[in-house]
Amino acid sequence: MNIMKLYHIILPLAATSLLLTSCYDEKMDWHTPEDHGAIVSSEIPLQIAEKIANYDYIKNYAAQFMPETKIGLGISADYYTEGLKDYNADYAAVANANFQMFTAGNAMKHQSVVQSDGSLKLETVTPFIQSANAAGIEVFGHNFIWHTQQQQTYLKSLIAPEQHVETDSDIANLIINGDFSSGSIDPWFGWGNSSERNYSATGGPDGGPCIELVNPSNGSDYYVAQLLYDFQTPLVKGTTYKFRFKAKSKDAGGSVQFAMQNTNQGNGGGWKTFELTTSWNTYEMEYTCTKDDNQELCINFGKVAGTFYVDDIEFGEEKANDPMVNVLEGDSGDFEGGTLGNWGGWGNGSTREVSAKGDGYESDYCMIITNPTSANKWSSQTMLQFNDPLKPNGTYIIQFWAKSDVAGANLQFQTQNADSKNQGNYYDFEMTTTWAPYEYEFTINADYEDVTRIMFNTGQDAAKFYIDNVKFGEKIAQSRAAHRGTKIWFTLKTAEEKREALLTSMKEWIDGMAAACPTVKQWDVVNEPISDTSHKWRGVKEDDGSVTFGMDGDSEPKEDAENGLSLNWVNDTGNGHWYWGYFIGKDYAVKAFEYARAAIGEDAKLYVNEYGLETSPGKTAALIDFVNYIDQNGAKVDGIGTQMHITLSGTNNDAANNAEKVAELKEKVDAMFKTLAATGKLIRVSELDIAFGTSNDEEVSPSAAQYAAQSDAYQVVMDSYKENVPAAQRGGFCIWTLSDHKNEHEYWLKGDKPNLFDKNYARKHAYKGFCDGIAGYDISTDFSGDQWNVK
Repeated sequence: MNIMKLYHIILPLAATSLLLTSCYDEKMDWHTPEDHGAIVSSEIPLQIAEKIANYDYIKNYAAQFMPETKIGLGISADYYTEGLKDYNADYAAVANANFQMFTAGNAMKHQSVVQSDGSLKLETVTPFIQSANAAGIEVFGHNFIWHTQQQQTYLKSLIAPEQHVETDSDIANLIINGDFSSGSIDPWFGWGNSSERNYSATGGPDGGPCIELVNPSNGSDYYVAQLLYDFQTPLVKGTTYKFRFKAKSKDAGGSVQFAMQNTNQGNGGGWKTFELTTSWNTYEMEYTCTKDDNQELCINFGKVAGTFYVDDIEFGEEKANDPMVNVLEGDSGDFEGGTLGNWGGWGNGSTREVSAKGDGYESDYCMIITNPTSANKWSSQTMLQFNDPLKPNGTYIIQFWAKSDVAGANLQFQTQNADSKNQGNYYDFEMTTTWAPYEYEFTINADYEDVTRIMFNTGQDAAKFYIDNVKFGEKIAQSRAAHRGTKIWFTLKTAEEKREALLTSMKEWIDGMAAACPTVKQWDVVNEPISDTSHKWRGVKEDDGSVTFGMDGDSEPKEDAENGLSLNWVNDTGNGHWYWGYFIGKDYAVKAFEYARAAIGEDAKLYVNEYGLETSPGKTAALIDFVNYIDQNGAKVDGIGTQMHITLSGTNNDAANNAEKVAELKEKVDAMFKTLAATGKLIRVSELDIAFGTSNDEEVSPSAAQYAAQSDAYQVVMDSYKENVPAAQRGGFCIWTLSDHKNEHEYWLKGDKPNLFDKNYARKHAYKGFCDGIAGYDISTDFSGDQWNVK
């Protein structure tokens, strides 16, 4: 048996004084009964700390007394695989020695893994699972679908209104109200250094509106006063954007700065300072996005005291404008309607037809010209006739994508009139067998006033020619247009479009994690679906249209077709609120289990996980109805996980009082386990900790009597589990976090002492109670006084 050293045991106060002297001295003072020989050490009762020291590891008792049940631990994946410099090196060693299964606290959740572009970041997940498996420990997946800690930025982008930009600028502008023509500065906002951001109706470069920025005093840096614009969804990492604006300073020496950041004011780079004059000037720069969460544009103006005027703000990708005024519309250009439009032709037994669906260039359809035998170039001609002639001396451009089934096949372009005269502008293209772009610029003969045809001559080679995305028109003289020609509007997605987008995303997320974690066969598929008070499905519309969200600050989403805002759920750091069921309906849960089963396999064990069941019979009943709905609608739930975050309120130094509190707990826990077991499902204690709820001061320690009550409570929960849940239904048991170390309780039960190990990984009294619960009796009765000094 492996014995933990005595100095690594937490000492309840009542036992401490006795352990200050040796057990040898205690033996010398022990009263000897009449007619009894000399007292031997085996007859001396051990103190509580000595008893705990002689206990075996938890998983060894589990293997002996509950072989059907894995005893697990909720653990920090980072702490386990990497450790922290102020963390005792025993963290991973104690976890490995005592537990059979690990559940990652946060590392496998949607917000931790899914990035703002929908990709999966597995740098923490993969080494965690590999390290645990190498130690012979299974990993339980936690979790797929929740109402918080979801990657809200990505999910929001899937349902956001589609933005449309119509502009004669060279920038595909993403800014709404960059010229302040709306009569306000909305949606621009900002703060800092007692600065002001004011709408000016006549202060612009043309006497129209602009924004006035007032910085009352010199600051330590530009960012102490900011004008901000939130794009609602992040920029695309690796994409280059152009930023352009007009500005002036009221007084000489003014300056402003461009920068990008995320919504938590994290640095996104792009810092560039613009020195302003007292006259209006245009300023511009290029910015390449290097982060995946940049979505706030900053015009910082806090460095220099002064008043600055800004107008005509543009930000977006540089437009790849057509170099011509394209006159080919619909099927005459892209063939996506499944016809050839106005194209026709003749000669050499050649044919023209629409391709099979999917054969176009990155599209469904294209035009296929088939020339059966080699002849002259013009023996097979494909023609498009215009109603109005091309302009003499006019410069035109033809663009198209093409390929052939014969490498090097010749395709010739030309123009002519309706009588096949006034021909010219011949140009030969050599085809490849893969799609490629082709372009030709030409000028109509000054004497030709009746040219109305463009032609593709394909008679030289016996081959098939695939042609798509044809554009033709008069060349545009390049010039920069006025910025105020920009129009931005939005189209709201339909309810069905949102539902399908989110279901696709859900499936991709579950499929991706299943593929990345092939040894993880048990998962919390849906986490905490039932609200606390009404016991309704969180975020799902009822038949009467009402919705229960159950998180502070969350309410119905609002959509605005003018500015594109599509969600007003709270998204403070670490929260990521997202209600899948709001957009998908009750089937969100059915689909989640359906996708998980398909991705992980029929041998998967899939759970619904919920908290507060031991204190709320109503919530327990609602959760069972939730499980039944999934089972009755085409999917299958294997088990129910009960989070048991218990607080021993009212415990003190009175043993009788504490026993009463523990008895009250047992009554509630017994009722819950009986109700859950009656479902026939696997029942799993998914998160167990037992707090005191007495202090947020980590230096304040509970009394020995309270530690004893905590031990009894741990034992009561395990006893009840064994008494009320048949062995075949025992899905597992998970202790939530390893120790009372402050790093494990930075956010959860801060300053409390809820775990089996103290802040130095020493076994607490609760360790004994939990092990006794597993064994079904007081294990310490197996020990004798001879074991007092076992190290």
